[in-house]
Amino acid sequence: MKKVLALSFLLSFTGVLFGQSSPQLNFDEANNSLEEGNYREALKRYRQIEENDFISGELFLNMGIASVQIDSLGLAKFYFLQASKFESTQQSADRALDFVNSQFSRQSAKLPKLPWDRAVDHLKITPGTFGLFVIGYCFVCLALLLIIAGWFNMIKLPKQKNIIISCFTVAVLIISLAYYVDYVDQRYDEAVLIADQSTVSISPTENAELISMAYEGYDLTIDRKKSATQENWYYIRLGNGQFGWIEAKGIKIL
Repeated sequence: MKKVLALSFLLSFTGVLFGQSSPQLNFDEANNSLEEGNYREALKRYRQIEENDFISGELFLNMGIASVQIDSLGLAKFYFLQASKFESTQQSADRALDFVNSQFSRQSAKLPKLPWDRAVDHLKITPGTFGLFVIGYCFVCLALLLIIAGWFNMIKLPKQKNIIISCFTVAVLIISLAYYVDYVDQRYDEAVLIADQSTVSISPTENAELISMAYEGYDLTIDRKKSATQENWYYIRLGNGQFGWIEAKGIKIL
């Protein structure tokens, strides 16, 4: 169960120099608490490490394990999802997620994502917004090189004009796609409900008409733009495709 948090010797030395515990020492102490069954104390120490921005897949994985032991499955799911983003703990986190998802008493109906949405999710990771922009920029450069080479009679290709137009067209499409992927990434957040339950309403008020109920472990998609118009409320989409307002308390954003 014990995991090693990869922190540099310099950080440890600096902590000792100024009379502070190093992140590695704090991690080891938290692991000891976890192994001894002091799960709340372990989670408290792990959070202190996280608050200081010393994060790793191992840290989130152990936080998820501690959360399971204190019967906070929604919180455990959140931490395991965080751990799954790290290559070193992805497989362990995915297995843990399968277990946690099977333990929820209420399961959320989930509509499969459209192919376009799945493609955008993939592009956010590989090659990413910057990678798409670079690819589009390369096509622009290729078109410009062909134009310059044509001016000086350095290159003569069959249908060279059509090739240049095609390069510019592909560049515009790819760069536009990069901006769209960035827009989606900036506007929407994935989140997990860690509270036992919460109401999803038609408007951001306590007495508003009820749309649905959300329960611990439900996956949510938060619309940042609409949510910014109301304090302490999120405009969300449930896995079954329903939209509505939900109170911000009890929600952890990934």
